[in-house]
Amino acid sequence: MKEAMQRGIHALKDYLEENPRIRRLIKPLTVIIVIALAAILIAAAIYAYTWEGFIVRAGKSMVNGLALSMLLFLMVSGFFLIFGLCDVINFAHGAFFMLGGFLGFVIYLGTEAVFLDPTLPFYLIFGANYFALSVTAFIVSALGATTVMALIGGGIEFFTIRRLYGNPIAQILLTVGFMFIISQAAEIIWGPPQFSYFITPNSQLGYFFIEGVLDFGGTLQFQLYRIFLIFLGLAVAGLMFLGFRKTRIGLQIQAGIEDAEMVEALGTDIRKLFTVVFMLGAGLAGLSGAVLVPWIGASSGHGLTYLIYAFVIVVVGGAHYGRFEGTFFGALIVGLSMQFAAYFIPFLENIIVFIIMAIILIVRPGGLTGHE
Repeated sequence: MKEAMQRGIHALKDYLEENPRIRRLIKPLTVIIVIALAAILIAAAIYAYTWEGFIVRAGKSMVNGLALSMLLFLMVSGFFLIFGLCDVINFAHGAFFMLGGFLGFVIYLGTEAVFLDPTLPFYLIFGANYFALSVTAFIVSALGATTVMALIGGGIEFFTIRRLYGNPIAQILLTVGFMFIISQAAEIIWGPPQFSYFITPNSQLGYFFIEGVLDFGGTLQFQLYRIFLIFLGLAVAGLMFLGFRKTRIGLQIQAGIEDAEMVEALGTDIRKLFTVVFMLGAGLAGLSGAVLVPWIGASSGHGLTYLIYAFVIVVVGGAHYGRFEGTFFGALIVGLSMQFAAYFIPFLENIIVFIIMAIILIVRPGGLTGHE
């Protein structure tokens, strides 16, 4: 499957090389489109806002865009690992992300209930006014959703996908089936996509963590939780980068993405490595879904939406060539463009990422970090 995508990109490149007239037209058109989008953005800013208002909106766009980018990176890095090593396009990854959000929400409520139950020791130790109740419940919910989704992902790989390696059509049908099963189950349990579930803090520190703002003179305010998401994404990216280069299993995964057959020939049990990668990928999806809840909420409609974003990020970043950094840069482009569009050109909010994807593929068919 990975080879098929690469062949398609090379075919597009060959076609452009064989048709120089088309190629000569494409680049000027690309420049025109970019200039037009920039002009629309500037005109909208000048027409609708004062200079101060423009700075405020630009600042909020930047912070929200970085927060969304890091959230998308957490989710897509798991998708990249599964695709890169196992050569499986996991269409159920968006459903894993969505289910992680609901698991995080349920575990959060359950943890708060345990701490607030006067018959349990947590209540006797910490009391009803435990100032860090909501933060403790949030940490437990994030770790719990990550663990449960890792186990679910590992189980799906071990019992079903393991028998279908080398059969991409069957893999696609199976993962699409899991996507629909999980999505429909979520709708039955938690309701249709119109319903969203949010975490409500019930302690002083929790309110500060989730609802608190960083104020700059009363005009420019940033929610602390979104800044937390930025640092969380950067921390996970750093840990993954070091893990791929400093740990044995990380080196095996990195080498397996480049050449799985060679890694197996050198004595590594590639099947076990596949299972570990599926667990890691599903766990990252669960973590990203859980940390999404305080900001955007948990909804049964998130699965398909964020799966589409995952494909866009992989293609834009060039991650389909096995470039881990491609997921990071792709997520930055998608997250920032969506938030800037939401603040300045809202009529393009839902399509801006696809416009950017088309432009990048025209100029650089291999994506930002892929081959020319």
